Amino acid sequence: MNGDVAMERERPRSAMRIVVMTAVGLLVGLPMGWVVGKVLKAADLRTLPWSDQAAMALAMLFIATGALIAIFAATRRGQAILIDPNAPDYDRPARPGVAAYYLLQAAVLLLAGAMLAAPVVYLVIVNTTRADAGPTIMLAVLVGFALQTALNLAVWRRSDELMRRVIAESAALCFWALQGVFFLWACGERLGVLPAISSWDAVTVMMGGYLIASTIVFYRRGLG
Repeated sequence: MNGDVAMERERPRSAMRIVVMTAVGLLVGLPMGWVVGKVLKAADLRTLPWSDQAAMALAMLFIATGALIAIFAATRRGQAILIDPNAPDYDRPARPGVAAYYLLQAAVLLLAGAMLAAPVVYLVIVNTTRADAGPTIMLAVLVGFALQTALNLAVWRRSDELMRRVIAESAALCFWALQGVFFLWACGERLGVLPAISSWDAVTVMMGGYLIASTIVFYRRGLG
């Protein structure tokens, strides 16, 4: 009988979780989709290099994920979902500091998305208004990078051993995979076998590679 009661409690909780996450996703996704559509329309999607298109897609993913984490971290129920989506009691108080920890993660993702999108958005502005704001944008990126580094260190200090292992394994997997790819591509480029790529192309590939690596490690550790 206890099993039947548990199943009955699980069904509405799962349905409610889907409804809440869908509503929050729409709240974040609709305005972001409108902004991206405006940017792509102004630039003409066909004129953007593949790396700029990929960078914008990754940037929007980082910003959306960061915004979702921040929204969930703002409430006790949301914090419980972030800690464990299958928790038996979403009204259970979270440990002190949990909200701050997830807000730090959200800030890291939001900054990553903003810095990745900034050069592409700047190029769109230059193409449409001839504005020369390159130095200002670069200064903003430098400030954002310094702030993100400090936030990453704060996240590392607050993480438990499992999360630190996930971070380290993701970085190692990304490095060992991409260093081989970039080495072989550089050899092919030098020998005239492969086309040249820019540093921006390489950065875009690296960011996508890290996202894939972290997702693989995350699920392998049973955190998905």
